[in-house]
Amino acid sequence: MSLYLIRHTRVGCAPGLCYGQLDVPLAKSFAEEAHAVRESLAVRFPAGLPPVWSSPSQRCRALADALLVPYRVDPRLMELNFGLWEGRTWAELDSPQARHWADHWQSAAPPGGESLPELLARLQSFLGSIPHSDVLLITHAGPIRALHHLVVGESLDKAFARPVDHGHLLTLPLDQALHEKH
Repeated sequence: MSLYLIRHTRVGCAPGLCYGQLDVPLAKSFAEEAHAVRESLAVRFPAGLPPVWSSPSQRCRALADALLVPYRVDPRLMELNFGLWEGRTWAELDSPQARHWADHWQSAAPPGGESLPELLARLQSFLGSIPHSDVLLITHAGPIRALHHLVVGESLDKAFARPVDHGHLLTLPLDQALHEKH
């Protein structure tokens, strides 16, 4: 069994914006990017896609819609909630509170937001609810990195240093024993 992961396509907001769970516009290149994802998936899955789940974020649902297949929406696939920081630039957030979060990112939460342990808990809950078969998730960089930690056991430092490109397919082995422990 495998967990197939795709990060949403590029967004059309200013660089350096902290957007987390905030719905932001898609890049003007969305149609071309979605077409490329659809073509790539058609090659990888010539007999049809496995069951598809999407984050409820507009940027993920738009890509799921573009795949022209049924899919389920699950809020546990949302990006980390950055609370009061969402919609502000990282430069604006340069403060002792933000530096504390940056120094303690594995346990601290942004004001009004969620901590990494909370993100991991909701993803563990999600893993325990999906079928024992291949699945395709359309989600965000944070959950994809967190799933690398949860599913293949990468350290948090390594998983969260991992680059996650927009619109690219990643595959994680989801063995029965791991799936059953969630």
